Amino acid sequence: MKHLTDDEIRSAADMLVAARKGRLVLAGLPADVTPEHTADVQRIIDAVSARIDRPVLGWKSYTVYKPMHPLFYAPIYDVYQSGAEIPALISPMRLIEPEIMFRVDRDLPVQDRNYSIGEIMDAVTAVVGFEVIGSRFVAGSSNGQGSLYGSLSDHISNGCIVVGDEIPQWREVAFEDVALRLTESDRELVSVIGCHPFDNPFLPVVVGINRMRRGAAVKAGDIIITSSSTSFFSVEAGALIRATYQGLGEVTATFPVSAEP
Repeated sequence: MKHLTDDEIRSAADMLVAARKGRLVLAGLPADVTPEHTADVQRIIDAVSARIDRPVLGWKSYTVYKPMHPLFYAPIYDVYQSGAEIPALISPMRLIEPEIMFRVDRDLPVQDRNYSIGEIMDAVTAVVGFEVIGSRFVAGSSNGQGSLYGSLSDHISNGCIVVGDEIPQWREVAFEDVALRLTESDRELVSVIGCHPFDNPFLPVVVGINRMRRGAAVKAGDIIITSSSTSFFSVEAGALIRATYQGLGEVTATFPVSAEP
């Protein structure tokens, strides 16, 4: 596998920062600065993050489930509460997915050893939530090319998250047996049982925090997200989107209707 040089990482980060500021339109990173593995994805994310002067409100961790491709993570900058209207610019395609997230209740600072499973379990609370997918890449642009690792370098395509109900006694929940129903107004989008890739969504939180503890302090109030139960759906503007995890709680959100005629 090719390893990007420091200059190539810097070039990729320059493009992604420019795309965030509206100075550059990209369909993807050019081939010569596109990573081939997740370690370089993390390096690009870190280089971009260092140039974003915004409070970090959470973290998205992700794995491609392949050997030699460790889990990686990205800061989250926009967090809304259930019932929020999501700004249209965050996700022009209105892409949203339900998942079980974890709120951090006490600081987990950088340290030179892994946190134990018990330490992390004692430090977090499960909540119902939405992730809104918001890529800085623009479909149809001739500048750049599409690739999995290139797209993941854009802060794992996180636009924002929406936090819903806290899940009581979450440690005792058999998440793999919980029914989830996602609706758009009165229309059902999906109804599934369980379906998280790890069954228990807490498990990748342990891996994620122990990756982050090497250089990224996790603070009380942060929200940790891992994987959805369903992947994402494109939804209608103005429709109430509701995810209900049976017996655990729910979360709702809407996207604005355009003011244009």
